[in-house]
Amino acid sequence: MTLNDDIIVVGRKIKTPFSKGILARSLTAAGLKPSIAYKLAVEILDELKKEGIKEIKKNDLRRRVYNLLLERGYKEIAKKYLLWRIVLSKMPLSILIGGASGVGTSTIAFEIASRLGISSVIGTDSIREVMRKVIKKELIPTLYESSYTAWRVLRENISNDNKYIVGFERHCETVLTGIYGVIDRNLTEGQSVIIEGTHLAPSLIDEKYLKNPNVLFIVLTVSDEELHKMRFYARGRVSNRPTERYLKHFKIIRMINDYMVKTAKENGIPVIENIKISNTVEECLNIITDRLMCLIKNTDLEKCLNELYD
Repeated sequence: MTLNDDIIVVGRKIKTPFSKGILARSLTAAGLKPSIAYKLAVEILDELKKEGIKEIKKNDLRRRVYNLLLERGYKEIAKKYLLWRIVLSKMPLSILIGGASGVGTSTIAFEIASRLGISSVIGTDSIREVMRKVIKKELIPTLYESSYTAWRVLRENISNDNKYIVGFERHCETVLTGIYGVIDRNLTEGQSVIIEGTHLAPSLIDEKYLKNPNVLFIVLTVSDEELHKMRFYARGRVSNRPTERYLKHFKIIRMINDYMVKTAKENGIPVIENIKISNTVEECLNIITDRLMCLIKNTDLEKCLNELYD
């Protein structure tokens, strides 16, 4: 038994029952108030029932939603809905969200993924763990340290504070090889992915990825040191990450934060102050929307809608 009087949404590979809740969440993600989003989702369902429709192609359903939004005067939301739910499936992005430990890259990455319907979110820590399985510690000892302790195993003798940044970069270099592999694979397969973590060092990212229109890089920061420090206390209450270890090396983490912000700006990479999650997510989504608009600037949106059937 399926939901909503057996109205089935037909995708390219699967069929799923129509869900008011899922549609309402999509509309809310695009910027509608939850109450209005749910009302429009109910209206779409009632319309389908009235017409006696039992099956509807996913693209035809999206067309109805898009046109209804336009009719109700939600032009900007209609544009976002079209871009995020349809164009993104044809013009996939590799979204990179970098930042020093504790600035909130994981939280923001998963929030954005939820809004955009992107199923793949990969932390650079996970890529690092894979690299550790195939590269011996004796070969690249910095890989086996944290971003803020890698300086301790540097082979060259660096006496000033620059050793912390050099250690950080050495730590990131090998992980970036794995990150590039993930980006290349997803671009080849036409899949969107969000990669987040400290190892996305703006000073090291290969220029070919910075210039690739389908790769979008955003760096997060927390300028207030006390707020940054409080993030580690908060994270320690809900995870097994050792708060004391981060606080012990907090000075170095702040150096890395400042360095990432500085080099991001030098490379034209957007830097977002992550104080309030909702504001940060909105800023990121605006940047993503602008990028999608650039990707399709010579393409008529309605034409895209007509051509896409999943």
